[in-house]
Amino acid sequence: MATQVHSIVKSVYDLFHGMAVNGEIPINLRAPSIVGTTQDDPFDNLILDTIKNAFPNLEVVSAGKLTTPDVVIRDRNTGVIVGLEVKKLIQKANGADSRGLTIDYNSCLPCGTMEIKVGNEVTAIPVYYFFALLSNDSTSIKTLSIIDGDFINNDFDLHKHAKLANQSEYGHGSYGEGSVRHRAMYTYANPLNSKLDCFFERRVLVMPTQAASELSYDDLTSEIIIRKDIQGNQFSFTVLDNDKPTNNDNIREIDDLFDKVKARKPKHRNVASMVVLDEI
Repeated sequence: MATQVHSIVKSVYDLFHGMAVNGEIPINLRAPSIVGTTQDDPFDNLILDTIKNAFPNLEVVSAGKLTTPDVVIRDRNTGVIVGLEVKKLIQKANGADSRGLTIDYNSCLPCGTMEIKVGNEVTAIPVYYFFALLSNDSTSIKTLSIIDGDFINNDFDLHKHAKLANQSEYGHGSYGEGSVRHRAMYTYANPLNSKLDCFFERRVLVMPTQAASELSYDDLTSEIIIRKDIQGNQFSFTVLDNDKPTNNDNIREIDDLFDKVKARKPKHRNVASMVVLDEI
């Protein structure tokens, strides 16, 4: 079952990789004037429609507004299900990504496992992330990294807790008419960071090393990335690149890919921001 999941995602990766022209993937997004709501993302819809049109044997479903993962894929023959969460950034004019160390995941804590309903049953499914860095004019994908969600966070219990953590407080203010939304906003490591040469301006797929080995993807392996959790456990992930030269056997091993993200410290706010006027 697990290898079938990774095989489906590999097919999706092959699809988009094969669309590349001169090192980037051309796209044609709907004009902003015909986008319905802030949750109606034309890029998400483009990804869904592209997969759906290419694979009639796959059932491809949009999660809908404010629901994750963005896209759910089910093999019509085997019943194997995998989720796809779509994350995009737009390049700055100088070619760099627009965020740097971290990227917003809003109020949905990222994870390699998420829950959906199949009929009336709650089912946990594996999830990959579709990271795309768009050109400054949003006409092409400059960087594509399709990454196993466990690479970002593998704590499923923490993810489930976060899903229920957002609460609202009522009766607020002097008249008791206000409300406060206690809504967590998560920022995690940004694989689209233009300083990460293992991803930037490439088209790669990242999956657990064991899965890549079982599926005999050794010839496509360009890097091995070791992730170490806060308990000291190590997890190995393989970077697959369809552009890897067939005569290149060099495989780079990378540790502490996001060490600068991990080194961040909280900033203590002692003074509130306020308007300043000159004295008269």
